[in-house]
Amino acid sequence: MQTILLFTAYLFFFIWLILRIKFFRGIYLNQWWLIGLFIIKIAAGFVYAFFYLQPAYYATSDTWHYFELSKGETDWLLRDPVAFFKDIFVYGYQQSGGLFTGENSYWNDLKSNIIIKLLAICNVFTFKNYYADIVFFNFLFLFGPVALYKVASQLFRINKFLLTACTFLLPSFLFWCSGVHKDGLIFSCIGMIVFHFHKQLARRRMNIRSFIISLCCFIVLFALRNFTALLFVPALLVWLLCDLYPLKAKLITAFIYGTGIILFFLSAYISPQTNLPKYVIEKQDEFKKLSGASQIEVPLLENTVSSFAAFLPTAIDIAFFRPHVNEVRNKSYIPAIAEVLCLWGFAVFALLRRKTKINTTSQTAFLFFCMCFSVSFLLLAGYTIPFSGAIVRYRAVVLPFLFLPLLQNLNLDQDFFKRKKKA
Repeated sequence: MQTILLFTAYLFFFIWLILRIKFFRGIYLNQWWLIGLFIIKIAAGFVYAFFYLQPAYYATSDTWHYFELSKGETDWLLRDPVAFFKDIFVYGYQQSGGLFTGENSYWNDLKSNIIIKLLAICNVFTFKNYYADIVFFNFLFLFGPVALYKVASQLFRINKFLLTACTFLLPSFLFWCSGVHKDGLIFSCIGMIVFHFHKQLARRRMNIRSFIISLCCFIVLFALRNFTALLFVPALLVWLLCDLYPLKAKLITAFIYGTGIILFFLSAYISPQTNLPKYVIEKQDEFKKLSGASQIEVPLLENTVSSFAAFLPTAIDIAFFRPHVNEVRNKSYIPAIAEVLCLWGFAVFALLRRKTKINTTSQTAFLFFCMCFSVSFLLLAGYTIPFSGAIVRYRAVVLPFLFLPLLQNLNLDQDFFKRKKKA
């Protein structure tokens, strides 16, 4: 009974808050639609919790493990708040460890510690109730999709129902970015940076408030998933330069990513600490040590240019096409496989239906950003994650950026369905 009362009280409180926060009022979407989407995300958070309560998944479930750890952290927060927050910057190793290493590293522990600390703070208000915490987390998770929706609706005349589906309701995105974990927070950081970056580009001047918000979001993003933050930087640079020099967009993109690939391999000759190919191989090895029915047999990846080039088709297959239809291990694979088939069916349809259309400078720059960020992220994931099940989760965070160029390619504007109905 207490759980129901707490959940209901906070649900209505955050609905009231959403209706009054200026950021949410400025969206090109009916506010009650937004409330409905918020409730859908909370429902997805419940599905996520229920899924990881199943005996087959509970023992290895991060979300419930974090929650149990957060209870002690809440007691610590109430007893000694200064020590509680100082602990974020403390590590129990002789050194902080490598930035990209997964063992004995402060940076690797930080991504979990932040979620546990955030849960501990929520627990103060929810009296350590996981289901009420879902409402708190999804309020934070709502900022990312709303920010992306606002940018896309300002740049394009995409039908609002399709745009809503792309930015809020893609199945794997909805599932993974609504559960009590870091994925939803990662996307909110990305979405807010994109929103404020676009805002400053449109106004052609730097806004201090936007810069500070973006910097804070970038720091949180780096703490939660540092390689995502690093991949985000060149994609933003492409966006900026393509907006300033639209006639050279393809040349700019090729130069930035060509230079990035060269520096990636040259880093191996600077020092062991900057050997980026080695970190990719180590990350793949860390995943290989994990047990799981969805593990993929992959070729040996070595620290050479030729080995990385030979592995590229495998990385593309893992990132864009897994899980395959013949990889069904249990019922949980069916939605993931269906999503992959729908994604590529939609991509083919968008390419076949493409009409000649000249994009504006701002539209072209943003589309280049979307493709650069999503494709580079997915390729790195393909190199490091030899599990069909795990790739679904990692891919979910960038799916909206992968779908947006396809939606724009369809050329379905706000009035498309009205015209069809009249016809």
